[in-house]
Amino acid sequence: GAPAPARIPRRFWGYLAAVLLFTLGNSTDAFLLLRAHALGVGEAWLPVLWGVLHVSKMAWSVPGGLWSDRAGRRAAILAGWAVYAATYVGFGFAHAPWHAWALFAAYGLFYGLTEGPERALVVDLVPAARRATALGAYHLAVGAGALPASVLFGVVWERWGAQAAFLLGAGLAAAAAAVFLAALGPRERTARPPARPAAP
Repeated sequence: GAPAPARIPRRFWGYLAAVLLFTLGNSTDAFLLLRAHALGVGEAWLPVLWGVLHVSKMAWSVPGGLWSDRAGRRAAILAGWAVYAATYVGFGFAHAPWHAWALFAAYGLFYGLTEGPERALVVDLVPAARRATALGAYHLAVGAGALPASVLFGVVWERWGAQAAFLLGAGLAAAAAAVFLAALGPRERTARPPARPAAP
């Protein structure tokens, strides 16, 4: 009979759990504009600030991808999640308009480090015959976490304030990194080169 299809490894499901946990803390970026306005950035400047974020995303995409190729997918994702957590802590404690401008510029680094490597790691972890299923599961996890993430963020903001909401997002990113490390470790294991045959 036909050979049984390769199974999706358990470590992929650990990775998916980390992605889902991170996504639960990754609310819509519209909250960043709301925070910037509360910090004193005028309404007329909010579209400019939004543009700064997208320029930052583009500027960091190539360096982030190059660094991912050198350091490995796992290191890039962990670094990106650390940038996310640090930026959200910054938004939580910010108290001046210029803080919003600096944080929006820095926030693009998170996207540069994670957007490509997160999907690429799915491909790295799963046998070729199961990659379509794994990518579907990855996008399902991201989609399933996105809506409750924004609802949760908004409820916490309304009840306990913006600082609590941003610190929650940072805390969930840190928790996701811990799950990631437990499931996969910080970096890829590189295969040892084959031993050279002894000279005659």
